[in-house]
Amino acid sequence: MRTSSSLSLAVAAAALAVAGSAHAVPETLGLSARIVDGGTPVTGPQTIVVRIHDQASGGTPVWTESVTATAADGLVHLTLGATSPLTDAVIDGGPLWVELQVGSTVLAPRLAVTSAPYALRAGVAEDAERLAGQPATAFAAAAHGHAGTYLPVGAALACTGTAKVIGLDGATGSVVCGPDSVGPSYTAGLGLTMPTATSFAVNFGTSGTATAVARADHNHAGVYLPVGTTLACPAGQYATGLQPSGSVSCAAAPAADITDVTAGAGLTGGGSSGAVALAVAFGASGTATTVARSDHSHPATCPVGYTTHAAAGATSSLCSKRVAAPNITWNNAATACYANHNGGHLCSYNELRIAATVSPTQVLSVGFWMGDRVADDWVLRVNGGDANNFDEAIEIVATTVVTGGYYCCQRAQ
Repeated sequence: MRTSSSLSLAVAAAALAVAGSAHAVPETLGLSARIVDGGTPVTGPQTIVVRIHDQASGGTPVWTESVTATAADGLVHLTLGATSPLTDAVIDGGPLWVELQVGSTVLAPRLAVTSAPYALRAGVAEDAERLAGQPATAFAAAAHGHAGTYLPVGAALACTGTAKVIGLDGATGSVVCGPDSVGPSYTAGLGLTMPTATSFAVNFGTSGTATAVARADHNHAGVYLPVGTTLACPAGQYATGLQPSGSVSCAAAPAADITDVTAGAGLTGGGSSGAVALAVAFGASGTATTVARSDHSHPATCPVGYTTHAAAGATSSLCSKRVAAPNITWNNAATACYANHNGGHLCSYNELRIAATVSPTQVLSVGFWMGDRVADDWVLRVNGGDANNFDEAIEIVATTVVTGGYYCCQRAQ
């Protein structure tokens, strides 16, 4: 492992600026050092890591570069910035220190970087060709012009007194002035007047002029009657007209002149003399020219599709309906009567007796479901071939009638 017994570092030239002009200062730095190991100068190829710090010890380097050089009697000459340029961000004018590392050995102490006299002058000369870091070509010449693009700066740039700017003189660049009143003109329309050139007023006028405005306290004399003091007639008199004052004119009621009163349709009474009276002609249902009583009633009726059987002594007529429905069970037939036939129910044995015997008689068919059982006989059966004689007790095993249907019944509403 090499150790540093002595370190000689001399900056031969140190001048740095951003390149850009024809005579830009190079972004490199020459450095010469003598390295000894245990008092013996090193010789031969050496790999040297150079670091630049902004403090004498510790901290993080602001620039690092690895350089390969050949040492002769311990002396090496290095050119820094060949691979990692030394920009003005590194050489920013603040104090800097150089640190060398040969192999794995970091030499100490760090040496301060100083400038050579001519390097200082080179920086001043470089900046003389620039303004704020920009070349001369980035700026306009003092004698430049904008002919044809911008107006010249005229001698008159403001108006005096109450005059106002109304334009610009294209030749001289001076403002053009005019009276304050110059501008758009206004005209008073219907219902307005212009007492002065800058004010408007409402054109009030009398009634009947379409182009004048009515006053808030206007009246309508000659157009509407005033509100009179007498607006009603005394008992026994009636109004015959209006007076110019707005009051009504009254007169006694004339003698009666009605000679005949005739009762029309829906009425009775009347006469040709004396006190006559009219009355409502109440009558039975079904007559269009008679009036229904308030306590009238409507005969019970059956829903559409049902047959009405008005049995003697019955408070409400029986309604029956025959529905053919092959392959239907008793349960489905009972549901269908209610859901599909106006809220009906399967006819009972007694209801079918009424339907078969009370005019107009219902034509009964065997094998149709009834609503109740007769000795476990659910469907309509007959005795001796008489369709209306079905009190025979026959037990039915099957739950579905193959070629039958069902009877629905309900009472007239």
